[in-house]
Amino acid sequence: MNKIYLLSPWVEERYIDPETSLGYIKYYLVDNGYQAEIINCAQYDRDLNEVIAKLKEDERPVIGVTGYTRERFHAYDLIRRVRKDIPGSLIVVGGRHFGFLPEETLRELPEVDIVVRGEGEITFKEICDSVRDNAGYAGIPGLSYRDGKEVIHNPDRPVERDINRFRSYDKNELDKKIYLANSKLDKKNLYFSIYTTRGCPYNCVYCSLGRRQVRFRSIDSIIEEIGAKIDTTGIRNIRFDDSSLTYNKKFITALCEKIIERKLNIRWHCYSRVNVDISLLKLMKKAGMVSAAVGLESGSPRVLEAISKRINLDQVENFCKEAHSLGIKLYLFCMISLPGETREDVDVTINFVKRMSKYVYSAGMQTTRILPDTALYKIALEKNILPGDFNWFRPYKNDDRLHIASPLYRTLPFYTEHLTPEDIREKMDDFGAQCTTKFIYFNTTLRRVLRENFRVEAWKNMTPRIFARKTMNALKLVVTAYNNKHKEAYFN
Repeated sequence: MNKIYLLSPWVEERYIDPETSLGYIKYYLVDNGYQAEIINCAQYDRDLNEVIAKLKEDERPVIGVTGYTRERFHAYDLIRRVRKDIPGSLIVVGGRHFGFLPEETLRELPEVDIVVRGEGEITFKEICDSVRDNAGYAGIPGLSYRDGKEVIHNPDRPVERDINRFRSYDKNELDKKIYLANSKLDKKNLYFSIYTTRGCPYNCVYCSLGRRQVRFRSIDSIIEEIGAKIDTTGIRNIRFDDSSLTYNKKFITALCEKIIERKLNIRWHCYSRVNVDISLLKLMKKAGMVSAAVGLESGSPRVLEAISKRINLDQVENFCKEAHSLGIKLYLFCMISLPGETREDVDVTINFVKRMSKYVYSAGMQTTRILPDTALYKIALEKNILPGDFNWFRPYKNDDRLHIASPLYRTLPFYTEHLTPEDIREKMDDFGAQCTTKFIYFNTTLRRVLRENFRVEAWKNMTPRIFARKTMNALKLVVTAYNNKHKEAYFN
């Protein structure tokens, strides 16, 4: 059988977590009699010579490539390099970026043989079956590929309801070193990640995760994974990375009760919506929940309705107050330049966050970015915020005036409807001024913020204005941290 490699592209900044999505594909292949190797190109030199040398161990390897939209050009370069140096390889691409743009991918990247649409475990395994059996691809749902000059789109693959069929780790292969690299905080805040669900029932216009049926792992399989990772690492801090962990009250109740019953003595962080029953929040706290990230996005009811957020500010305020009373640290996520948003709407958001500052650990704001698999992309085209001929495969660099946050996002278009770049910069500074003086920033958070904002990778593309703004905010943080007596963060 041809060797099978699963690749993520080289990136400017390595992701904190292991290659979870590729891990699901690898272990599904393993469970069906195949062997596969994951190669994270970010762990190698940018020239990729070492990666290509490994791939050349087989003249006709099956090579799967994934990549997020922000790093798409690195993924394109990787694909072209593989085709050039290993012409006999079968190049399969997947993930949300490629899977949402199958026609464009096959048209703009002739080096690609197959695009996997949707979840990839079963589809990729069936591709390997076809290679092994020297068969065609016509009977494999969820594929787009070429037949001569014609592009073929097979029917969609039905969503797999039983996600217990899939696993992203092997307890015999767990490596403590992986988890020791999973946190940029102090040693007390090392953690490992767990996924318990798939899908999200909500349809926020800016998000690529929505409009998918939510499926749940069995409670026993989750507890087993937690136990295996604790045994390997000695770490008892967990980050549940699900977007829908708190969506189903019956599920999260059963999970919390099992954690308590098994006396796992864990501390955990999760993403949560604010429409959570308060009694459930108390149970989550009892089961070890210490912090949560909440997407507020906007403090303007009009904007919340425009982005289909399906929450109201009373829910947010009640959630913040209850979490604070239970000692749960909350992180509020906000966005700027959302559909229909004006300067006045941003002021409403800033004032609301200021009012919540006595209950919330910290808050952040990012400029709204456009991704191809979101409703926002269609809105941007309809309103001519993006030109009608916008192409995700052609060179692109956004407006230099919008480099307010990380330069890593310079390849993503920003949604700018009613706010100019100058408006966004001004309001981001206003928001930052509130967050660096009104919130209780703990000492460990100060170290994290300084480390993340002034790392070498960030300096390379930092403009003088961004450097000055970050320096001023850092000085404010130093004063705030000095004035507060709290010393722990995140999981403590």
